[in-house]
Amino acid sequence: MGFRIKWLCRWLSFRLLKKKSSVSAVSNRNRNNDNIICFDYSSKREITKAINRYGCPEIFIHLGWGDVYQPHNVSHITSTLEESKNLIDVLYLSGVKKIINIGSSSEYFDSTGALNEEIEIKSYQNNYVEGKMRLADYGFEQANLMNKIFIHIRLFYAYGAGQRYDSLINQLFRSYLTNQKISLTSGDQFRDYIHINDVVQGIDKITAINSSEIINLGSGSVIMLKDFIKLLWKKLKASPDLLMFGKKEIYNLEQVQTKAFADLTKLTSLTGWKPSISINDGIIDMVKNLKKNVKYS
Repeated sequence: MGFRIKWLCRWLSFRLLKKKSSVSAVSNRNRNNDNIICFDYSSKREITKAINRYGCPEIFIHLGWGDVYQPHNVSHITSTLEESKNLIDVLYLSGVKKIINIGSSSEYFDSTGALNEEIEIKSYQNNYVEGKMRLADYGFEQANLMNKIFIHIRLFYAYGAGQRYDSLINQLFRSYLTNQKISLTSGDQFRDYIHINDVVQGIDKITAINSSEIINLGSGSVIMLKDFIKLLWKKLKASPDLLMFGKKEIYNLEQVQTKAFADLTKLTSLTGWKPSISINDGIIDMVKNLKKNVKYS
């Protein structure tokens, strides 16, 4: 699981456990954590052994994907893709009724405006996106053959407290705590930011859908990264002089972030729900939780 996925897994598990759902976390990496079931995804035999030992879930939510910060790594279209296909094959054969797969808004590449799930995507911007989309195609194909359900969620930019140590949010928060300047890009990128509470509620709602679908999960609005940072800075009551926009180069392999946002028509139609946390309220919540859980000095 990548850092963002571990973060999302914690939040999602917390929500499902509050509903008294039975939840198990699995990983293909050895972890010193008795609460995570570990086995080798590259081996269908090992996946089958794990299911025989721990039981077969009714719904499997596939959050994990390696090397998310190396989008051109060939592993996305080789080992990671094949291991995920193994999971789909064995899970469906073992009795899983529904697989929920977490994809990415990056699948829309350079499309602009309101992005709906019917947009024709003619090319992949990198191996990460290609792997995600090829897995979705495979999942839909297998679900159709085996009379199962496969749902592919195109997740937009999630934010909230608890992200990895070197995330942008935490870099900004450390700058605030230490009263030190921080070098940033121009911040001209656009993002559809969705608060983590809305993300996990959305995934929970989507699990109730009983048809195979591609579904957007975002806020349905767009904000420039610079404006998001300035709003966070305002809520922190930090000095604007600490923000050094334009002092840092945009990573040359960074994925395209056009002025685009999620069309939520399909999500709302199928679930009767849509995200409700505004950027303003989401940042207020994030600041409160960042200050409550300070781990740096």
